[in-house]
Amino acid sequence: MRLPRRSVIFVFVVIALMLSFVEARPAMPDPDSFYHAKMALTIRDQGFIRSFPWLQETVMRDEYVNAHWLYHVLLIPFVTAFDPLVGIKVSAVLFGLTAFYALYRLLRSIGSPYPEWLTLVGALSFDFLQRMSLPKAGSLSVALLIFAVWAMLNRRFRMLSAIAILYVWLYHGWPVLLAAFACLVLGDIVSRQLAPSDKPPFSAQLGEWVKTAGAMAAGLVVGMVVNPYFPTNVAFTVVDILKIAVIGKVDIPVGTEWYPIAWTTMFQNEILALATFGLALVAFIPAGASKAFHLSRERVRSTFALLFLAALFAAFTFRSIRYMEYFVPFLLLTTGSIFAIVKPFLRQEVEPWLLHVWRTTPRLAAATIAFLSLAVASLALGSVDYSYAKTGYFSASQYEGSARWLKRYLPRNEIVFNALWDSSLAYFYLDDSHYFLVGLDPRFMYDNDKDRYQAWFDLQSGKDADVSKIETFFHASAVLVDRRLKGDFVKNLEASGQFEKTYEDEWTKIYIPR
Repeated sequence: MRLPRRSVIFVFVVIALMLSFVEARPAMPDPDSFYHAKMALTIRDQGFIRSFPWLQETVMRDEYVNAHWLYHVLLIPFVTAFDPLVGIKVSAVLFGLTAFYALYRLLRSIGSPYPEWLTLVGALSFDFLQRMSLPKAGSLSVALLIFAVWAMLNRRFRMLSAIAILYVWLYHGWPVLLAAFACLVLGDIVSRQLAPSDKPPFSAQLGEWVKTAGAMAAGLVVGMVVNPYFPTNVAFTVVDILKIAVIGKVDIPVGTEWYPIAWTTMFQNEILALATFGLALVAFIPAGASKAFHLSRERVRSTFALLFLAALFAAFTFRSIRYMEYFVPFLLLTTGSIFAIVKPFLRQEVEPWLLHVWRTTPRLAAATIAFLSLAVASLALGSVDYSYAKTGYFSASQYEGSARWLKRYLPRNEIVFNALWDSSLAYFYLDDSHYFLVGLDPRFMYDNDKDRYQAWFDLQSGKDADVSKIETFFHASAVLVDRRLKGDFVKNLEASGQFEKTYEDEWTKIYIPR
C-alpha cells in the first residue's frame, strides 16, 4: 500500500484542526443542527415517521417528508456514542474532511500538480470552510457531486447510478447532478471544436451522452421510488426545490443562506481561491506561447466542463450564498485542470527558477516564505467563523430554562406561538412534548396557507396589535418570545392585558393567556 506524502498528511491535519476548532465552541452556527440531531434520535428510536406535528402551520404537519433521511441514518452512531449535540459536531468534522478528500482525489485524477495545496486553498476560503463545517448534509453533498463528476468524466455509469440513488436519499440538492451533466455536454461540444483531430463521430458522442443521462436518470428514479417517503416525496421536491431554490424567494424572511452574496464579500472571503485561479490563467499564457503542451480532447473536455460548472455555481452564489459550497471546489478543480495543462511549463521553467532563487538569495526566499506563512495564517484564522460565538446563538443552554418551564407547566401537545421561526428547532430538540407554529424555513408555512402565514407575520412583527388572534386564530396556549425579536410584538402583547408573563431569562420570555 502506497503511503500518502508528508505534505498530504500535513494538509489534512491542518484542515482537521480548523474544522475541529470551529466545532469546539458550544454554540451551533445553524439552528437546523438541532433538527438533524433530533431526527437521528427519532429514527433510531421510532423508525421513519410520516407526520411532523411539531410544526403545526407548515406543510409537514400532515404529510412529512424527511429529505435528508440517509444523512440522519448516518448520524445515528454519532448521536448514540456521544451526547447528541457533541456527536453531530464530531460528524461535521468527519463529513467535512470527506468533502475535502473528494476534492483532493479529483484534483489528482485530472493530473493537477500540487493537489494537496489546492485542497488547502479551499480550506482557507472563508465561506467554503464555514459551509463544510456546518452540522448538515452539505459537506456530503459536495463529496457526492465531486465523485459524480469523476464518474461522468471517466464514463463510470454504474458508479454514477449508485451516486444518484444515494444523493436523492441524502440531500434534497440532488438536481445539481443535472447541472453537472449539462456542463459535461457543453465541455464535449467545446472539445469537438478545439480538438477536431481527436473527436469521435457525433453518433458515438451522442450515444455516450445518452448512456450518461440514462445512468443518472435511472439512479434518480430509483432513489425517488425506493424511498420510505414515496410518493409524497415527489410533491415535496416541487415545493422544496422549485419554489425555494429555482423560482426564488417571495417577500418573506428566509434563512441567511438563501440571500445573495455581494461582489466585495466574495472577493474578500475567497481571495486566495480566486488569486490561485488567476495564477493558473497567467501561467497558461507563456505556456501557450512556448507551445509547451498539447491539448487533447479529454483535457479540453474536462477543463471546460469544470469551468462551466464553476461559472454556473458562481452565478447561483450571487443569488444565494449557499451555492458557495459548490463554487469554490469547482473553481479549484478548474484551476487544477489548467495547471495540469501547463504542468510541463511549470516543471521546465517555473520550478527551476524558484529553486534558483531559493539557492542564490536565501534571505529573500526566507522573507518571502515568512510573509506567505503569515498571510496563510491570517487567512486560516479568517476562515473560522466567529460571528455566532459573539452572540451566543444558537446553543441549547440558552433555551433550556424556558423548555423546562414548558414541560413542567404546559400540558402535552399544546401549541406554542413562537414569535421567531428559527428557534423552534432548538425547542423541538429539547421539548418534543409541545407543538410550535413554524420552523426550518418560513416558506413551509407560507406554502401551507398564505393567509395564516401573513397573520402570524403581522402579529410577530408588531404590525397587527390584535394579539387575541394568538388564541382564537392559532389556538396557542403559550407565547414564546425570543429576545432577538424586533418590532412592537411584546409591547402589543403586554398592552393588551390578555397575557401575563410567566417566565423570563436573558434569552427568552413566556406569556400565557390570563
